[in-house]
Formats: sequence, C-alpha cells, structure tokens
Amino acid sequence: MQYDDFDFDGPVTKIAANHSVQLLAGKQILTDAQDYLASMSKKEHEFLQQHLMKLAQQDAYFQVLADELKQAAGAKMANDALNLVHFWQLINQAKDVNDFNLLDVVNDQFFKDELFKAFDDLSQNANSQARRAVIEQALEMYKLGFYAGCVPLLYAQLEGLLTDVLLAQGFLTQKDTKFLDLYKIVPGLKGNEIKSLWHKAKIATEMNAYFGELAAYKMDSSSNVSMTRHNILHGTDVAHFTQARSFILLLWLFSVTSFMRSIR
Repeated sequence: MQYDDFDFDGPVTKIAANHSVQLLAGKQILTDAQDYLASMSKKEHEFLQQHLMKLAQQDAYFQVLADELKQAAGAKMANDALNLVHFWQLINQAKDVNDFNLLDVVNDQFFKDELFKAFDDLSQNANSQARRAVIEQALEMYKLGFYAGCVPLLYAQLEGLLTDVLLAQGFLTQKDTKFLDLYKIVPGLKGNEIKSLWHKAKIATEMNAYFGELAAYKMDSSSNVSMTRHNILHGTDVAHFTQARSFILLLWLFSVTSFMRSIR
C-alpha cells in the first residue's frame, strides 16, 4: 500500500473475525470499531476527517458523521458513526489509500456479508426471505448507479424492519391490512391504528430506549436525511436520489439491523 497522505504509526487493528455468540455480535462490532478508532494514528484520523468532509459536499449528513468521529477519547459515539468505522477499515486493503472511496465499500463482499449476517440473525417473520431479496436488489441498484430506485426502496425497508420487530416483540398486532398499537402507547389513535413511522418510532422507544438514539428513527430536525424522507417518498423531493444518500441509508440499514438482532 502507498500512503502519500498518511501512514499508520501504530499496529493496525484488523476487522474482527466472526463471533459465535450472535446476540453479542452487534455490540462487539461497536466495541471493535471504538478500539480501532482509538488506535488510529493522527494522520489516518485526519485523512478520515478530510474524506468525510469531501463527502459532505454531496450530502450534509457526512458532516454529522465527521463531527461524531472527532470527539474526545472516551466520549459516547453514535451507532452509525461506529458502524462507519467498521467498514472504513477496508482502507487497509487498498493498494493506494488516495484512491479509496468510502462510498465504494458497499460493493465490497465484506459489506454484503456483514449486512446479511446481521439480517439472517434477525429473521423476525415470514416476510424475512422476501425482504432479503428486496435488499439484495437495492445493493444491485447501488452497484449499477440506479439511485432513484435505491433510495425510496431503502427508506421503505428501514420502516419495514422496524414493523417486523414490533410485531415479533408483541408491541403491534396485525388485523387484515391494519397495524394496531397493542399497548396503546400512542395516544389519540382511532382504533389504536398505527399509520406512520413516527408512531412506530415512539412505540419502539418505549420497548427499548436505544431506538431513540438510532439516526434512522429520529423524527426531529437533527438530520436532513430523516427530514427529507417524507417528501422523497411522496414525490415532491427529487434532489436526493444520489449515491451519497443511498450509502447513508445502507449504513443505517446495517446499523439498525445489527442492533435489532440483539433484542429478544
């Protein structure tokens, strides 16, 4: 490898091997990513920051990730930022780090293996295999550059996974085509019928407070990715069918799937 802009001053922490205890796998990834981040040389960390800031020109959320990853040692970091570091480690396999593009890691077999390992561990209901096939198509569209198909599909699957988990955990029940709030957590619903992602996110936070920290399900204005979701899916926003937005959604998909598989 050639390191024109930086080199590794210390030993490189390799991507962790598969762990036999599936319930701990998601937590182990975050722990290993935190350790890798702590082991980075100053030059590599600066290179990571520069890379993310360049990507922020394509989607502002990369600046959010950059800010997360420049906190003081020992600070609590967001789930998706640490999962990004998990895949950033593929830079160690690059022949020339200056040619490395974070957005390309989605096309690497490692990303696919990690995503579907987490997904298969989750296996919530009878829809799982069909949903897996849909996600495989999203990855293929990403590879082909068909982001207008990739982006709305991924937004939908993020919500679909949350629905599956709430059904499996008994917080929702399905009646025909309707989803009902079994414990009446969301007030004011006619017939306790759930009709939005906001409702599902509120119920999920009651089930496990950590759902409130997952960027994919934050319903406030802290992220342009969640703010633009409604307009994208309803056709009034056509400016965000990009590789950068697709990457963020795939990172979120891995992040939430990896976390959800630990819920029993």
